[in-house]
Amino acid sequence: MAAGVSNSNFNVPYKSYIYDFWGNAVPAPQAYLPSHRIKGEDLGVGSFNNPRDLHVSSTGDIYIADTGNNRVLIFNSNWQSIGEISTFDNNGVEDSLAQPRGVFVTEDGSIYVADTNRARIVHFNKSRELVRVIGEPQSDLDGIFPAGFQYSPQKVAVDGHGRIYVISQDLAEGFISFYQDGQFRGFVGAPKVSPNLTDYIWSRIATREQRARMQLFLPTEYTNFTIDEMGYIYATSHDEDEGEKRDKIVRLNASGENLLRGTGFHKPIGDVQYPSQWTRATRTRASRLVDVTVRENGIYSVLDRNRGRVFTYDKNDNLLYVFGYRGTNKGEINEAAALDSIGNKMLILDSLQEAIITYEPTDYALLIHAALDAYNRGDYELTEATWRKVLELNANYDQAYSGIGNALLRRDEYAEAMYHFKLGNDRNGYSKAFELYRRGRIYENFTLGALITLGIALLVVVFNSFWRKRTVQTTGEAAATKQVNMRGQGRLNSRVANFRKNLKTALGVTLHPIDGFYRLKYEKEGSLTVAMLILAILSGTFVFSRQYTGFLFNPADLTRLNVPMEVASIIVPFFLWCVVNWSLTTLMDGKGTFRDVVIASAYALIPLILTMIPLTVISNYLIQREGAFYYFGLSLGSGWTLILMVFGSVMSTHEYNLAKTIWTCIFTVAGMVFALFLGFLFFNLSEQVFTFFNDIITEIVFRM
Repeated sequence: MAAGVSNSNFNVPYKSYIYDFWGNAVPAPQAYLPSHRIKGEDLGVGSFNNPRDLHVSSTGDIYIADTGNNRVLIFNSNWQSIGEISTFDNNGVEDSLAQPRGVFVTEDGSIYVADTNRARIVHFNKSRELVRVIGEPQSDLDGIFPAGFQYSPQKVAVDGHGRIYVISQDLAEGFISFYQDGQFRGFVGAPKVSPNLTDYIWSRIATREQRARMQLFLPTEYTNFTIDEMGYIYATSHDEDEGEKRDKIVRLNASGENLLRGTGFHKPIGDVQYPSQWTRATRTRASRLVDVTVRENGIYSVLDRNRGRVFTYDKNDNLLYVFGYRGTNKGEINEAAALDSIGNKMLILDSLQEAIITYEPTDYALLIHAALDAYNRGDYELTEATWRKVLELNANYDQAYSGIGNALLRRDEYAEAMYHFKLGNDRNGYSKAFELYRRGRIYENFTLGALITLGIALLVVVFNSFWRKRTVQTTGEAAATKQVNMRGQGRLNSRVANFRKNLKTALGVTLHPIDGFYRLKYEKEGSLTVAMLILAILSGTFVFSRQYTGFLFNPADLTRLNVPMEVASIIVPFFLWCVVNWSLTTLMDGKGTFRDVVIASAYALIPLILTMIPLTVISNYLIQREGAFYYFGLSLGSGWTLILMVFGSVMSTHEYNLAKTIWTCIFTVAGMVFALFLGFLFFNLSEQVFTFFNDIITEIVFRM
């Protein structure tokens, strides 16, 4: 470190955290700690003035675009000044930079500067001598650039083939690409347009004048980017994702295709939720990603200007750790502008403090990087050992469990791998391990399973034959004693027989709905007791399904399973449906009583029970690729129930035609929503009234 550089001794100004599978911020050890704050005065080059970009070359030299001072500063890895670019000879004429906002250095030492105010890219050799000036892109095709476009290069990067990529301000078509000779090549990686559903529907039904006044569905522009050694473009862009303005990361090839794997728990968007007791997110806005840097083993880090944080991901987009915080104290970032790394150190350029904040890795971060490196080198025993050391520092670190699972999977220890994948909530890894484990168990036990199946089949045949003979022999005796047994049956046996008949009717409704609902309506074969039993069984089925559905298809946090709430999620909607439906149909000439509605609606729920119980069991033996069968079964049961509810509990019970049935169902659902709104409003007002009187009583008690 150069003499005069501000020493650290910073207090850690932030808490460290990471997001779990469910998007909750959980505490984590510190991955990086602030070490130095470096200003221009410390380096003997005068004060920085609104610096906007930072780049570390492959040789470890550091380039800073000191925008306000119209220069690019160059330092070695020890922060010793080794040069400056501000003025240069341009074909015998003295030229100068004007508000440069971007700088990039290639493997051979060529320096490319985005000279923003002069609307050009300036190319220097490693001796800082001018090679060429690349001006505004030109094309023979009309309309290739949007109307009113003003070329204003903000950032620049060059791939291994010499292709030049530029981000220009207010350009939504993507990166401007130039050939190696500086000729305009075209646009690369235009972000896809993602209008929300409401805007799209309105655009379809609006008049021509209304559509003309509507905001165009334009993709948003990229904010920053870099190119890794493989030629992939890592870029940050501000876009609308699922109706919310959120920044995102893309990984583009030379053709502009996004190759981001996105297999992590959450998309690489910075903070997943806010605020939080761990994130200390006083700014309730999404992360504003302004820079990205690629490191060893496919690891990349992104900089959040909104909260001054750095989020680091692996090549599969799993979040590894978070560090940094926005503020004006030492070690905090006030206005994050650029991010890069030199070795294991991280450098953040703060344009408002006009300084560079350096961060040093802790043992925790070094162990994470070492584990990923060992895995990429194929040393799976070292990978497992290193991840176990990480767990000693952070027992809640899902990526460590998943890393151990991957190492065990590579060593063909499938059962142990499944166990660790489950601990790490890694469903992709668990599915791979379970597929191999299941295949091995089938091969090992195929002969035994075939013999057992054959034996069961023989037993069934023998039992059926014996049962038929037994039935013929006892028919006469049964006929002779039937009258005596019937006389001996009491009232209790009659009720049991009637109950069994009602259960049989309930199953008949499921298999033969037209005939079944007719008997419920006109022959009064339905029973409130059976209806309540069905409702109770369904509630238990939902609890059973939530608890015991296979890991691959059960994203619920079982540690927070609330049985009363699960039961209420069935009971409350059911009776709300019955009450609202009966209330509406009494005004619409409905022929069914409230009892009829309850019975018919309960009987219509049987398909859910018949499908959910076996599917819950089967889900424990399926892999992800076979999930279509599981979800098809759930859809079949839900659709079956919906049909029975519509055509049974509404059409048949109230003797409606199809059109009136559909409108009744729509009004019933709307009435349920309105009733829930009134219920929430009532409880909210009741809470406020209670709080008001409680405050009054508390005030009186204190004053007395």
